Amino acid sequence: MMVTRVRQRLFDILERDLPGDIVADLVHYFLIAIVLMSVTGAVLATVPALELYDKIWFSACEQVALAVFVLEYLIRLWVAPEHPMRRHLPAWRARLSYITTPAAIIDLFAVAPAVVSLAFPMDVRALLVLRLLRFLKLARYSSGFNALYLAVKRERFALLACLVILGTGVLLAATAMYLVERTVQPDKFGSIPDAMWWAITTLTTVGYGDVVPITAVGRLVGAATMVAGLVMLALPIAIIASSFSEVISKHNFVVTFSMVSRLPPFSDLDARILGDLLPLFNSRSFDRGRQVVRPGERARHMFVVLEGELESTGTEKTVRLGAGDVFGLLPGLDGDIPPVRALTKTKVLAIEEDELHMLKLRYPLISARLEEMARRPTGGVHLRRTRAVTPRRRQTPG
Repeated sequence: MMVTRVRQRLFDILERDLPGDIVADLVHYFLIAIVLMSVTGAVLATVPALELYDKIWFSACEQVALAVFVLEYLIRLWVAPEHPMRRHLPAWRARLSYITTPAAIIDLFAVAPAVVSLAFPMDVRALLVLRLLRFLKLARYSSGFNALYLAVKRERFALLACLVILGTGVLLAATAMYLVERTVQPDKFGSIPDAMWWAITTLTTVGYGDVVPITAVGRLVGAATMVAGLVMLALPIAIIASSFSEVISKHNFVVTFSMVSRLPPFSDLDARILGDLLPLFNSRSFDRGRQVVRPGERARHMFVVLEGELESTGTEKTVRLGAGDVFGLLPGLDGDIPPVRALTKTKVLAIEEDELHMLKLRYPLISARLEEMARRPTGGVHLRRTRAVTPRRRQTPG
């Protein structure tokens, strides 16, 4: 149907899932520009000397931004059933599921204050401050935000342990200071809850100075608390920094469900299984002329081409690779592979060797598909020519 095709096309544009889609790129950068323009205007409007509230062009720009954000929200709501995770749901349930996602809530907050102000009188200055929430919309378009989210998600248990350690440190420091200073400063350390304010500001190295120990023993406790605070802050910072560095090195761009669902042998998988597979993919970008696989290099990844053109120079002939092609390490094969070089700017998905073994154990059907591809190499190399298709029906591997 025409309506279904239009909805699918709008979904592809807004999600920017089709590599090389110029229209999607233009819409992507246009929305970023609108967000930056709106946030910058909200910030500059707080400067009294500029008197932006009285400028007609300022109001016009804000109305344009509001119209764009409202239209974007409505379109995203309409195309929600096209998301691979929601295609098995009725349209109304798919849209309801989308409304409760963090991205949809941010989009709603971006337009709700202005829409409400049209029906109810509100302070214009307060309304402009609320518009700063639109800056959070950039999280959808930034791979950096996505990498930070993945880093925190990966290390959530370690960060929770650090939080427990910090809570223990606060309680011990507050108890010690209560025992030492409660008689000389009953208004500040008269109870453990009162002393916890000092403990929190000291352990976090903020040190407002509004509450300080005055006894010699109290100062010793304070010194020990400050040193302990440096250690406690270093733990979560080191965990997040190392995880973020690792994630950002493996994820040059955001990998979405729609990207993976268009690629064989993942095209007919159930959405739940796609969700399990998505964390296994690392996204890589290569400029023109870069070596994806160097001569004599042992295969350590399986690569799926998303965008661009590559060239594999085998012993017998040269093979050209494009969108949807698979090369590199495959289940059932190991050893060296021919060098592969990017002929144009290229984006690929990569699965590491250990994760391929995990894939074989958890989803033998998917592994069997990959092994079948490996048994039919092209030109004597670990390559198999494929074509990305969009399936009409999804099945769960048994």
